[in-house]
Amino acid sequence: MILPSVSPGDLFIVGTLIVLEGLLSADNALVLAILVKHLPKEQQKKALLYGLVGAFILRGTAIFFARFLMGVWWLCGVGAIYLMFLAGKHFLSRHQEDDPDNPKVGASFWATVVQVEFTDLIFAVDSILVAVALVHDPAKVWIVYTGGFLGILLLRLAASFFIRLITKYPALDHMAYGLVGWAGLKLASAAVDIRAESLHLPEPHYLPSWAFWVGFGLIAVFGSLYAVKAGRTAADEEKCEDAEDSLEQLEEGDFVFDRVPPPGPPVDTAIPTSKEDR
Repeated sequence: MILPSVSPGDLFIVGTLIVLEGLLSADNALVLAILVKHLPKEQQKKALLYGLVGAFILRGTAIFFARFLMGVWWLCGVGAIYLMFLAGKHFLSRHQEDDPDNPKVGASFWATVVQVEFTDLIFAVDSILVAVALVHDPAKVWIVYTGGFLGILLLRLAASFFIRLITKYPALDHMAYGLVGWAGLKLASAAVDIRAESLHLPEPHYLPSWAFWVGFGLIAVFGSLYAVKAGRTAADEEKCEDAEDSLEQLEEGDFVFDRVPPPGPPVDTAIPTSKEDR
C-alpha cells in the first residue's frame, strides 16, 4: 500500500490545476451552451441540468480510475496522443462546433442530451488526463483527486468568471491548450518510463520533471503576456459576443452561478449638470 505524501511543491501543482481547470471548464461550458442553443428555452434548461449532473457523475468516475491509469503504459500512451490531438485540433480547426453547417444544430431534445453527455465524458477524460500528466506519481494521487473535484466545482461555480476572463483576453484559450499539448508530451514520456520499468530496463526520462516544469512555466508566462498584450482584437469581436450570449444562456439555465445584484430599484448616480436637473 502506497501512503500519500505531501510536500510544499504539491500546493503549487494544486494551484496550477485550479487555473488550468478553470480555463478548460470555461471552454467546456461554452461548448455545452452551443450544443443546446437550438432548443426552446425550457428544453435548454433541462438539457443543461442533465449536462451538469452528467459532468458530476462522469468526472467522479474518471477520478476513481485515475490511479489505475497511472500504472498502465499503453493507456498513458493513448492519453498522451489524445491530449496532443486536442491541442492540435484547437489550433488548426478553431472551434468548428459553432459552424452553422454543423448537423448537430437540428437535433431533437433527447439526441441533444446524448450529445451533451458524450461531451461531458470527453471533458472528464480531458480533466483527469491533464492532472495525471502533471503528477504521475502513485504517492501523489491525492493531487489528481483534488484537481478532479476542483474541475467539477469550477464547472459550476467559477465558469462565468473564467468565461469573462477569456472573453476579455481571448488568447488565454490558446495558452491553456498549449499547456494541454505540453502535458500530452509529459504523459508520453511517462508511458515510455512505465514500459521500461515493466521490462526491467533503465527509465529513459525523455522529458524529466525539471524540463517539463520549465517548459510549462514558459508557456504559461509568455502565453499570458501575449494574451494581455493582444487583448480583444476586431477579429475576436464576433466570437466574444457569441461567448457572452452563451454565458447568459448558461446562467439562465442555472448551469453556472453569477453575482446577483441586490433587490430594489436602480439608483441614479448621475451628477446633475444644470439647474433644471437639480
